[in-house]
Amino acid sequence: MTELVSGRDVLRQARELYAHYKEIIQPREQKVTIIRFTPAPTDPPDWQIRLEASRVSAEQKVKAFEHLGFQADHVILPPDVDRAGFQRVLESYNADPSTRAIIIQFPPPPKLMPVVAHLDPAKDIDALLKGRSPYPACATAEGIYRVAEPFAEDKPSIAVVGSKGFVGQGVVGLLRENGHDPITLDYGDDLRRVRDADIVISVTGNPGILGPDHIQPQHRVVIDSGFVPQADGSVRGDIRPEAARIPQNITPVPGGIGPVEMATLMERVVRQEVDPNVTPWKVTPGPFLNRTEFAAAASAANGPTASAPSAAPAATGPTSIAQAARLRGGGAPPAVPGVPAGPPRVPGQQPAPARPQQPQQGSGHTR
Repeated sequence: MTELVSGRDVLRQARELYAHYKEIIQPREQKVTIIRFTPAPTDPPDWQIRLEASRVSAEQKVKAFEHLGFQADHVILPPDVDRAGFQRVLESYNADPSTRAIIIQFPPPPKLMPVVAHLDPAKDIDALLKGRSPYPACATAEGIYRVAEPFAEDKPSIAVVGSKGFVGQGVVGLLRENGHDPITLDYGDDLRRVRDADIVISVTGNPGILGPDHIQPQHRVVIDSGFVPQADGSVRGDIRPEAARIPQNITPVPGGIGPVEMATLMERVVRQEVDPNVTPWKVTPGPFLNRTEFAAAASAANGPTASAPSAAPAATGPTSIAQAARLRGGGAPPAVPGVPAGPPRVPGQQPAPARPQQPQQGSGHTR
């Protein structure tokens, strides 16, 4: 059974770790500013969806910073704002000494993109300026890397889908800085190559781009950074619902990387403004099998004729996948073709009866 890597648990951990800083921060009356853009009623539906995701993200950031005792200025710019108007707003916060950090929600309208370069680098807490920022990658990319890290201590194969995008470039950069050589995939590439990886990271914001043809039972963890609001109020991620039960571990949408991004931003601003030695939040990985263990378990469950990790093991056997997973620390076995599986399980919860999953998804900065 697939384990959920809960971003909400990470955010809860961060809120508890950093709550005591509020008594230091609040009397200072310091600000964090979040600037976002609103669509016009006549804008294309896909642009309206992207800005709706931006709205959700901005509101989550307001809550995160206010929890720490900062004043959160949530600046909402109208569809007709021009370069001069945007620049006046940005430069006023650049010049305000009480404003300690500024976040410009992506995506800004293309005509306004050049103004982003006027952001004060010292206040660029989300690495929008790339090489001019104090941080090597945006908070979403750092959060994704830190979720993957405990699953990747033995330098397994990692695929990044959407590697040329803003978040994807950050993820790839962090992986390479830490000794990994990721498989980088983007528009026009054969996404079935993710089947050869041990860890799959998808940051496209393209709903359902990866399905059962891509996601495999031997995948240690699938990290879905998609977040696309739907007309019915639901949210969809990069992974199709029917594939969400296949890997050994997966981040849910919603409730996965979005809260992790918030935890990362909270940690950054506390380190920047209060405590350079702040305790970092951490992810404890669920049980997983490496490729060799998975192949051995599958072979033992199916008999001597089974040799590939993708072979469908029976539910019983002298060395079942369930037994192997328990040897690594307990928990349910990963989903395997041919073996009935319930919905993904959050560690510590009682298994729920099997039921159809509802679509979920997302992109950019908040899930």
